[in-house]
Amino acid sequence: MVRFYGRVKELSQLEEIYNTPASSLVVFYGRRRVGKTELSKEFVKNRKSLYLFVETKSEELLLRDLEIELGNVTGIRPRLDSFDDFFTIVFGMQEKMVLVLDEFQNFAKVNPDFFSKFQRYWDAHHRESQHMFIVIGSFVGMMKRIFEESKEPLFGRATYLFNIKPFNFSDSYAFLNGLSSFELEEAMKTYFILGGVPKYLLLAAQFSEPDAQSVFRKLFIDTQILMEEAKNILVLEFGSEHKGYFSILEAIASGKAIPSHIADYTAMPHGTVSKYLNELVNKYELVKKEEPVITGGSRNSRYFLQDNFFNFWFRFIYKHYGTFEIDPDLAEDIVMKDLNTYFGYAFEDVAKEVLIMLNKQQKLPFRFTDVGKWWKKETEIDIIAFDRSSHDALFCEVKWKHLSEKEAISIIEKLKEKIKKVNGTWNENYCLMAKKIDGKEKLDFIAFDLDDIKRECVNSIHQ
Repeated sequence: MVRFYGRVKELSQLEEIYNTPASSLVVFYGRRRVGKTELSKEFVKNRKSLYLFVETKSEELLLRDLEIELGNVTGIRPRLDSFDDFFTIVFGMQEKMVLVLDEFQNFAKVNPDFFSKFQRYWDAHHRESQHMFIVIGSFVGMMKRIFEESKEPLFGRATYLFNIKPFNFSDSYAFLNGLSSFELEEAMKTYFILGGVPKYLLLAAQFSEPDAQSVFRKLFIDTQILMEEAKNILVLEFGSEHKGYFSILEAIASGKAIPSHIADYTAMPHGTVSKYLNELVNKYELVKKEEPVITGGSRNSRYFLQDNFFNFWFRFIYKHYGTFEIDPDLAEDIVMKDLNTYFGYAFEDVAKEVLIMLNKQQKLPFRFTDVGKWWKKETEIDIIAFDRSSHDALFCEVKWKHLSEKEAISIIEKLKEKIKKVNGTWNENYCLMAKKIDGKEKLDFIAFDLDDIKRECVNSIHQ
């Protein structure tokens, strides 16, 4: 049995909400497999609770399920002829209870009036009730619409919306270590492929040897467990327009970061690209829009995928789908040739995570308040972390390579030249992160490699 891991902050917030004397309506949304249901199950342990998975079946059959669940809670199975009966019984119960409604958006298919009924009963009775409703949804766009669009019945009713995200690298490493003996580098490469989705990390530990290439072969070629995963998730999310969204996501995963390049890659009109990008950022939260961290501006924005798994899938699986069907071994060779380059980009986000961890622990020359990428025309700096008031800045380059001492010094010398193009006057500090840095203890700048990252990750796990 796999024990529940992580989500400490979310559990603490739920506890705080539960302990208030008022009723509450809590929303969990986030991509499939991220652990929303497991979080709800962990929270309701030893509490009076009702759990319903909302299947897309007839209202009558779903009401039978609710009769059984209410019977389990109260000891007496009621008769429910409508959702009005359900709400009347629930809001009439005096003892505090947690009601978990999983895949909540499916009520739209069961009975389109359900949300209006919920709103009417909530508005009429929630002030004299203490119940806690937890509603869970995997269709991000639909869940955000239900609770955030002003025309929807449940707009403004949610006490709190939890965006349940994949684990970061530190939590993913701890999770994998609890299941199998992954060395740090292999755990990191596995994270670059699968992201921090607990279900995928569990599959990696269960089905493969503790190395990333084995994880890839087992889950995408031998068993094909994850071969269709992104497609299955996103076709349901996007509906009939999925091909357009898929084209945009493939372009971004292939390194096209600005709208004009995305339009050229996809052969789609610029207006259509802008529409899809806006929805991918704001509605579906699959893409992030970034500006240079110093003196940015929306005209200089770039777009990146939020999720390692989708990034990997669109860059390698979707792009070469036909080859995987015809000749899986050839497809694996194609992936392996480009995989190190992909790891290099993915490593930048882990480097940023490590810097944030060090910043909280006050292990850097100063406490920074902002951190991000920087670019200006053809010049790029992987990470700049800085304090706007003191003008202290840490300029950092990230390399997925084994570097000699001479190579490390050369990279920092080139970095100093790039810094001259950054607006403002800064108290400059320099940083290099790489897989391995020889002679790092002799260098006069911050040099961090996987050995140091392992130490910091292990420390954070035990804190």
